[in-house]
Amino acid sequence: MAFETIGKYEIRGKLGAGAMGTVLDAFDPVIERRAALKIIPKPAENDAEGQEGLARFKREAQAAGRLNHPNIVAVYDYGEDGANAWIAMELVEGGTLKQILDRGGRMPLPEIMRVMDQMLAGLDYSHKRGVVHRDIKPANLMLTADQQIKIADFGIARIENSSMTQVGTVMGTPSYMAPEQLRGEPVDARADIWASGVLLYQLLTGEKPFEGGYSSVLHKALNTEPTPASALAVTAPRGFDAVISKALAKRPEDRFVSAGAFAEAIRAAALGPMASPQPVEADATLVASPPRSAPTRPEPPRVPPAEAQPMARKGPPVALIGGGVAVLVAAGAGFFLLGGNPAPPPSTPPPFISAAAIAPVPNLVQIAPSPTPPVPVAVPVPMAVPVPAPGPAASATTLSNPPPASPSPVVGALPPPVIAPPAPRVAPTNATPNVPAAPPVLTAPSETTAGAAPPPQQLALAQPPRLDFRAAASAAAQAPTCGLIASAATDTSLTLEGVLRRGDDAALRRALALRDIPADAARLALQPFDGPYCPALDLLRPVLAAAGAAPRVTTLGRTPLLAGDLLRFDVTMPDWPGHLYVAYFMKSGEVAHLVPSATHPAGAVVRLGEPRAGFPGWEVSEPFGTDLLVVVVSEGPLFGASRPLVETQEAYLAALGEALRGTRQAGRRVLIRPLVVETAAR
Repeated sequence: MAFETIGKYEIRGKLGAGAMGTVLDAFDPVIERRAALKIIPKPAENDAEGQEGLARFKREAQAAGRLNHPNIVAVYDYGEDGANAWIAMELVEGGTLKQILDRGGRMPLPEIMRVMDQMLAGLDYSHKRGVVHRDIKPANLMLTADQQIKIADFGIARIENSSMTQVGTVMGTPSYMAPEQLRGEPVDARADIWASGVLLYQLLTGEKPFEGGYSSVLHKALNTEPTPASALAVTAPRGFDAVISKALAKRPEDRFVSAGAFAEAIRAAALGPMASPQPVEADATLVASPPRSAPTRPEPPRVPPAEAQPMARKGPPVALIGGGVAVLVAAGAGFFLLGGNPAPPPSTPPPFISAAAIAPVPNLVQIAPSPTPPVPVAVPVPMAVPVPAPGPAASATTLSNPPPASPSPVVGALPPPVIAPPAPRVAPTNATPNVPAAPPVLTAPSETTAGAAPPPQQLALAQPPRLDFRAAASAAAQAPTCGLIASAATDTSLTLEGVLRRGDDAALRRALALRDIPADAARLALQPFDGPYCPALDLLRPVLAAAGAAPRVTTLGRTPLLAGDLLRFDVTMPDWPGHLYVAYFMKSGEVAHLVPSATHPAGAVVRLGEPRAGFPGWEVSEPFGTDLLVVVVSEGPLFGASRPLVETQEAYLAALGEALRGTRQAGRRVLIRPLVVETAAR
């Protein structure tokens, strides 16, 4: 029988496929040995991203190839031809630990001990030879036919004294990543200790200690402690709580000094007493909340409302990245979807959809739809803003068309202009019959003239005052105390677009009303937010792009983004080439750099957030609410060195302010565009 061949290997079937390549069932006819052949297509020479993926693939062969341990998948060979690159490795036919967990099975304590002991033995051997795995998780733990653990997939491993791992690049699976790894800082063996602690917690309880997308995991890993494992699993010895706490210490220096020391601590803890069975609240499996004080008497189980209950799943949840960034992650955060907008909860105003909407963007506050907008501005799916109840003038005659049959008011509309009702007129004795009456004067009647008819000459010459739309647009854009609003105006209309603190739109409406701007001549695309973003908006105001001008940002999918959705968006570059940065401001007071720096040509449309090999996307997770995404385009790089992946808002704004001053002194252009990202639970 003839087989397809790759290099010297006969291909006899397909074992699986993933983000980092396809795995084939292969046979080496020279030494008559079966092997698993992991293969990826070779990228083009000018494909920078593909070349980085190929470098990671080679690094996997280099890292695992220098290791020879019974608990590490052995690498036999590496090769390339004109179309493919491949790694020949030991064939392990028992599946992965993830497949066991996904079936919902819970391991007995002796089995958990065996898994952890073998995995930590492999890690200890790897660490002593200068190889840090950096992606320990159930999917990378293989099982042989006799259930022996084998560590696989060293594709993002760090090798000591190697320059192939770039500082500031975040790679791995967020739920298993140590805080320093989430921040994009250099890591060592203690990052694998953290991931092993997450795995032990998951094996004992069925849940990960820090759930969610990127931004949610980052926040929890940095700021919270997980519920003790013994409080969630009565079979977990209490001594495991202290062991897991040490493995998950926020500072690397507070963790176990080696994988071997971690294994010894687990063996000692297994000899301790079991946790006593205790009533557990219905939400006790929610992670990343501080341990609760024991109540004097058991509380009845709390059942969340139907709309807040988690989706049914098989096995433990798997989250990638969120924008809640969260991030980042997703987060935001996170944030890649298709589908219609979900119905809002009864406690929120119904959404108001602008007739002029061009592309979906969350949280639009539309004051009045314009059938023929003068400036093509991307108008996202809007959020309704309550309008104050009309005053006494509400009963006056208005200039607008007659109201529809429905008594519901137009959400966000400006107060209608008031016209004085015409006073009774007495025609002179020599008046010509059937002459149409002149239109009423656009002034409120006074007490002295309410019953008198103005002279015919006054009626003929009365004209409405000329409105200054440009001045009105400028005044309205500056009226909110916390906002970043771009304006554009013609002789007959105006457009305002941007972001502002929730509730500050009232000042903007007053500014327009004081200048008698008709409701149908004002087109507003405003996104409200709740969060500590005012200092950032003040700093960015001088470089805000004009309304309708590039850079333009268009989100993809529904709004708001729901838990598990991916944050995806397009950025249209200005008519000059520039460096693109995307900063994600979170309500926690931190900033994640989703796109630290990338150069793009003039006018390019750049899609961001699509999953690809080595990048799972920015998945939305809690905490939900409104985050702020800021797109920055500059001529030349802004920062002299890479920024941390996540930093405090104060640190980022200080560095950004210095960078903006430098660009102005150098005469280089910088433009920004803000966007509110709203996230919600399913």
